[in-house]
Amino acid sequence: MTKKIITGLVLLLAAFNANAQEEDVKKVAAAGTALKANTDTGWIKGGFFSTNISNTTFSNWASGGTNNTALIANSSLFAIYHSKDMKNMWEHYLDLAYGVIRNGEGKIRDVNSPYFGKTNPFVKNEDKLVFTSKYGRKINAKLNLSGLFSLNTQMFQGWAKEDIFRENNHVSNFLAQGFGYLSVGIDYKPKSWLSVYVSPITAKYTIVREQRLADLGVFGVKPAVYDYSDTVGGKAPKKIKNGETLRQELGWYANIFLKKDLAKNINLQSRLELFNNYQNFGQNIDVNWQNTLNMKINKFITVSLINQLIYDYDVDTNPSKEGKQISIQLKNFFGIGFSAKFGDKL
Repeated sequence: MTKKIITGLVLLLAAFNANAQEEDVKKVAAAGTALKANTDTGWIKGGFFSTNISNTTFSNWASGGTNNTALIANSSLFAIYHSKDMKNMWEHYLDLAYGVIRNGEGKIRDVNSPYFGKTNPFVKNEDKLVFTSKYGRKINAKLNLSGLFSLNTQMFQGWAKEDIFRENNHVSNFLAQGFGYLSVGIDYKPKSWLSVYVSPITAKYTIVREQRLADLGVFGVKPAVYDYSDTVGGKAPKKIKNGETLRQELGWYANIFLKKDLAKNINLQSRLELFNNYQNFGQNIDVNWQNTLNMKINKFITVSLINQLIYDYDVDTNPSKEGKQISIQLKNFFGIGFSAKFGDKL
């Protein structure tokens, strides 16, 4: 599977490279001007914000259908420092997203209260916080010796998809799970729109800060250990060792980042992360690949398509089933809404 992903990305980059030569020449002067304008502080800062709202309603619709309302907000921020001699570069990127959806009417039938019903709540359908910080020291025009730190987590509590009334405990929270990388490697930048970072020395960390979730052994951490010798009469087993709240791995890591205008008002942003624990060298490669395509209709209206693929051998994708379920995780989003860029240009 991983070979197919990498092959697809290589073909994609090759297609871009064929028409990028002339564009890059035209953009050099503009990029240089943007940097020159910030030489007093050395910083380039800016970002992108968008909101998408959708609503579908039916009345006496013979073909059937379910009313639904959805709202999602995305924000992508950056702050990049260049030293005056242009030999040092420090990049920071922060991606945030949160969305909710409600399927059906505002009230749904309640067998215990048929005249009033239950409020049909909005449930979370997107929640993301991704932070990346990378420092680079220039080796030559295309290579940097770099160090990288990253964090991936969600901002708020999340419940199982079938638990829309939140009757049971939540299954995720801020930093439960959180994961990321701390690494040293080489950053290859053959084009202004492409970065290929490879590290042979990378520490991957997984955090589950809530002890209840850690005791369950979710997200790849070791579960709690219990003594079941005295459970007569329904007595709960005695916990003799807490579950892990931190899991650490050492391996190699690759981060391929692409941000390019495909046409005047069409921008593609793609980030592929690969990690392989040295204990399973060449096997069980973790994959996290996200693609965002923004197509600008006018100054404020944008069509957005977001796709994310995750494969992590340590994560049970269906804990309700017996045994460890390992599957490809996919998330897709399509929306039309308000958008705005602010700050400096990259």
